[in-house]
Amino acid sequence: MRSLTVTRWLWLALLAIQLVWFGWLYPSEWFGRWIPLALFALPMLIPARGIWNKNPRAVVLGGTILLIHFSIAVTEAWSNPEVRIIACIQLVLIIWFYLAMPGIGYRLDKKTENTGHTN
Repeated sequence: MRSLTVTRWLWLALLAIQLVWFGWLYPSEWFGRWIPLALFALPMLIPARGIWNKNPRAVVLGGTILLIHFSIAVTEAWSNPEVRIIACIQLVLIIWFYLAMPGIGYRLDKKTENTGHTN
């Protein structure tokens, strides 16, 4: 359960970073404030309830959504000195989220083994 608790708080921190980054500190010059927030923060709300309730499948879905955020953070950290620090913070949080996920996969296998069901 510890890794699920860690992913829950990391997800909340990553959502907060999206709001701070695109909504407050560095809004887009071309698209304004609301379009980037809608593109980056709204998809993170899809699995948010499941992650908060420690649902392993929602954590996996969240990890899939974070692949896009990881790519964007790497690009921004590499090419835009203004946002390099916040992009690196996001990268560290995403990597930490992924490192917390292997315990979830082990628990899913263990649960299947005990019940005798296979998916």
